[in-house]
Amino acid sequence: MKKVFFSLLIILITGCLFYISQQPRIHFIQDEIHLSLYDEVKPYDYIEIASHIDIEELQINNQVNNQKLGKYEIQYQYHNKIFTLDVYIDDTIPPQFEINHIKVLRNATVDPKALVKNIQDDSSTIVYFKEDYLFNEIKRYKVCVVVEDEYENKTEKYAYVMVMEKDEEPPIIKGLDVLRVSLNEKVDLKKDIEVVDDIDLNPQLTIDDHNLNIKKVGSYDVIYHVEDKYGNKATYTRIIQVVSPYDNKEAIADGKKTCYLTFDDGPSHNTKKVLEILDKYQIKATFFVTAENKERAKYIKEAYQKGHTIGLHAYEHDYEHLYTASQNFLNDLKKSDEYVYQQTGIHTKVMRFPGGSSNMVSAKYNKGIMSVLTKKVIDQGYQYYDWNCMNGDAEGKKTVKEMIQTVKETVKDQEDIMLLMHDGIQQDNTVKALPDIIEYLKKQDYEFKAVDTTSPTFHHTVQN
Repeated sequence: MKKVFFSLLIILITGCLFYISQQPRIHFIQDEIHLSLYDEVKPYDYIEIASHIDIEELQINNQVNNQKLGKYEIQYQYHNKIFTLDVYIDDTIPPQFEINHIKVLRNATVDPKALVKNIQDDSSTIVYFKEDYLFNEIKRYKVCVVVEDEYENKTEKYAYVMVMEKDEEPPIIKGLDVLRVSLNEKVDLKKDIEVVDDIDLNPQLTIDDHNLNIKKVGSYDVIYHVEDKYGNKATYTRIIQVVSPYDNKEAIADGKKTCYLTFDDGPSHNTKKVLEILDKYQIKATFFVTAENKERAKYIKEAYQKGHTIGLHAYEHDYEHLYTASQNFLNDLKKSDEYVYQQTGIHTKVMRFPGGSSNMVSAKYNKGIMSVLTKKVIDQGYQYYDWNCMNGDAEGKKTVKEMIQTVKETVKDQEDIMLLMHDGIQQDNTVKALPDIIEYLKKQDYEFKAVDTTSPTFHHTVQN
């Protein structure tokens, strides 16, 4: 009897072991996978052995976001069996930063953060000296500054601290370029300026604007006074130009080359591709949108969330309807405004006339209507933007080569450009040409910006 029992037990155990051995199994190359930011996630590469599994039937749910630090999971499902693998996106790159050389008075306490600027890292950082320093002698100290992130990656750089007996240099003000504002526009007199002092990190700034009258067109002097805590003073003058809102807000010649990339007639399937290219180059642009392709409205929201400017073009891009009567245009503008608000949650005041403010097609439907509309839209709080450069994609079907050449020909030697392009349904070649256009403009030393209320308007001469 005992022999029969043990025989049955052996058969049962053998059967169980055989059953288990035939079950699907995955053995991973590691218990957990560690990747750096932006590393490609390759779920199949993490499998060392897959027993009793048809790889073609293996379903993978990859939940890893390789652009964000953290812990994630990959699920491998084979029929009703699920295997999980933890994946960590780690920061393995040490911080990058630039050095500030500073001046201090003898026996000053120096914050190491004062010696660094423009820290770039994917996690939070701390700044400290590699060793202790006593700044008690009148001399130049060479100090080692360390920037370390929360993953213990660190970068060391040397900086100089000049120790002085006393401070006799007044603060200086940078960025006091001519400031142009529209009549009755709220003005920020601190815009673009920086107060710098060799020793005092917080010098006092006072602004005397009693001569400024934003209710009257003209040129005004505003006086800026700066003083550090040691009594060193300086005075500067800035010119404020108050202009009519109907006038062209011209670019100020300052030696800096600026390009405003603009796209009309979207969104479409091409808008997604344009956004991907702009992401690659870390460039912001402006999209003058319509409501003619509502199934692609999500790209308006995406563009706005990425930091691009959304402008109004038309709710319905129909010249006859828009330009038969000024009220038709204004009604369409209001609908377009509401449509963009639904996607972005903001009421944009940036717009572009279909055909531009200089278009002559409007004369076919209503003589003089553009002379009326260019003022009415501004009276309602909007500002319109034309262009002084183009890729020619609105002039029939253009090849990629022709578009690039058109940009080169229309850029000429202009310091600031607003480049007209289109991201509508038919503009596949615009997408193909865009990287080469950007590369060309970068080689010409252009900085890329999105349109805002301070941008030049590039107004055309109204011809109707």
